[in-house]
Amino acid sequence: MKRLNKNGIGVGLLSLSCLLVCAARLHSQQSGTAAIQATTPERVGTEPWWPTKSTVALEAFAGSSSCSGCHAEAVAGRLITPMQRAAEHASEARFLKVKPLINFSSPPFSYSLTANAAGIEYSVFAKGHRLSRNLDWVMGAGELGRTFLYQMDGHWFQSRISAYADPAALDLTTGLSRNSSADLIAALGERLSPEDARRCFSCHTVHSTTVTGFNPLHAEPGIGCEACHGPARKHVSAMREPAMHSAKDAQESDTDIFDPAKLSPSDSIDFCGSCHRTFADVVLSAGQSTGTAVVRFQPYRLEESRCWRETLDARMTCVACHNPHKPLNRDATSYDKNCLQCHSATSGEHAQHAGNLCPKAKSQCVACHMPKVFIASMHGTFTDHFIRIVRPDEGFPQ
Repeated sequence: MKRLNKNGIGVGLLSLSCLLVCAARLHSQQSGTAAIQATTPERVGTEPWWPTKSTVALEAFAGSSSCSGCHAEAVAGRLITPMQRAAEHASEARFLKVKPLINFSSPPFSYSLTANAAGIEYSVFAKGHRLSRNLDWVMGAGELGRTFLYQMDGHWFQSRISAYADPAALDLTTGLSRNSSADLIAALGERLSPEDARRCFSCHTVHSTTVTGFNPLHAEPGIGCEACHGPARKHVSAMREPAMHSAKDAQESDTDIFDPAKLSPSDSIDFCGSCHRTFADVVLSAGQSTGTAVVRFQPYRLEESRCWRETLDARMTCVACHNPHKPLNRDATSYDKNCLQCHSATSGEHAQHAGNLCPKAKSQCVACHMPKVFIASMHGTFTDHFIRIVRPDEGFPQ
């Protein structure tokens, strides 16, 4: 009998799936232009630095504030991005300040979030009984919603109810089911496995897990500088040395910090995909490669695009359109210049599709070729990064 993984899938079958996926990916790429992509756990295990890497000493990190002396503009911009607001201590949460009490009912249970002196009290009620916990962490920038983490009996739990932005109300946490027969403990939240808790904090905070293990008490809330650039203490110390005056010295010190801008196009997408999900992560994860819910995994969807598969071009990476140090630009017209780098009216040196312009419109390319998809369970709309010609009445492409 095949050994089963935690999703109940035979390891032999999973290995076959891996071979098929890798073969398909290799077939779709231009010969010799890129290696077969690896899953995020494989990347974390083999790369000197990769987001969510946990084999670094806490003392190696310097904190995002240490970067502002030399990179004031980038740090200031980062502070107002959704990534920086990816997590916060519940005791410092601001979203309940305006509306200090929110209620929700999912019979036979009723829920409430209440602002108090300690931060946020999360409660469930049923048949005259009540169970409450003060929340420890708020996860999510609030663009779509926020989910909550709390501890009980030495374990981490994810709240069964989340706060959504549109409409501004509580509802069932995405991915969790309603269970009218649950006891109050199960109705309040879902217990996370140690690995799930670690993974959650790894993508919403910095250095929650280090070489000594998982400890959220050490975590820096949000996606700070070192989440992408790696531990910076050595770099910061080098730059503060009196002898560090020449451009050559500064350039040599760059070896003490990780620069994602130097990654190949394929590696760059995988780098962002370490939290936003890569092609390999989604396809090799049971139950994640079908349905509209996958639209939220932008790197995976981008890698499905013909534009990407046939070019592996740096103009097609996540950071080609999105500056991680600045808030997301929601003006559809602003992305036209990126599309027209390849889809040009003239045969420029770097044009991939010279003269092959859209016959329907001359601006707002993404409005048609990267359609919006509404996911009811998430109370939000996502831009599908699978760039394509969207045909009338076509189903959602997997």
